[in-house]
Amino acid sequence: MDERKHQIAQRFNAAQDYDAAADIQYRCAELLAERIRKELALSHPSRILEFGCGTGFLTEQLSAAFPDSSLIATDLAPGMIARAQERLTDRPVTFHVMDGEHPDVDGPFDLIASSLCFQWFEDRHAALQRLCQRLAPGGSLMLTTLLPGSLREWRSSCEQEGTSCGVPSYTDASTLQQEWPDGGSGTWSVMTLHDPVPSARVFLNKLRQIGASLPQPGSTPASLGALRRAMRHFDRHHQTVTYRIGLGIFRKDTP
Repeated sequence: MDERKHQIAQRFNAAQDYDAAADIQYRCAELLAERIRKELALSHPSRILEFGCGTGFLTEQLSAAFPDSSLIATDLAPGMIARAQERLTDRPVTFHVMDGEHPDVDGPFDLIASSLCFQWFEDRHAALQRLCQRLAPGGSLMLTTLLPGSLREWRSSCEQEGTSCGVPSYTDASTLQQEWPDGGSGTWSVMTLHDPVPSARVFLNKLRQIGASLPQPGSTPASLGALRRAMRHFDRHHQTVTYRIGLGIFRKDTP
């Protein structure tokens, strides 16, 4: 595991209050699960792989929707796996610590799914190739990721005060569309969610609570004074934070 992946795992391992702060993550998992149920209404996936399962928001939905399927839920952070196991003690789910970018489980799977993990990948195209190699013919990969425009209120507040915000630069849907692997076809759709926050302090605390406060590689940490100015600007001008979500669906060709 490289250093940044190790840092990501550490942040998520330490996110003890994840569920209480992960409103957007929960809503996004619900929306993805709803789309999965719709897309697979006429089929039944025998084997399902989830990567980046976190504390089990999507895992719980998949287990309920497909109770007879074999479901393997994975995450980079052992602490997240432990909390997902606690959530789903009564469900027949197999949990496994795994970097979704480098899957080490054997296919084929009829469905591979993930909610808000893909934005952490370093080489998306290569990862998609590896994941889709594990799809059964006719199998589906369905996932969500963050797009440009996410957290724009905080980014704008930092820019207004001339300081770095540390928010990652997300990849747009048109670029993602070009990264689908050969051997199938995929599409991306876009949706927007809004998270009400009473203050910048609450917003930043929520990022810390869900383990998502790791700054963009190479970014310069803001000084305490600059951070406080950006927080005051946010408090004067914003009461919500925007999340632009990409929902990707890929289907592997059948022979």
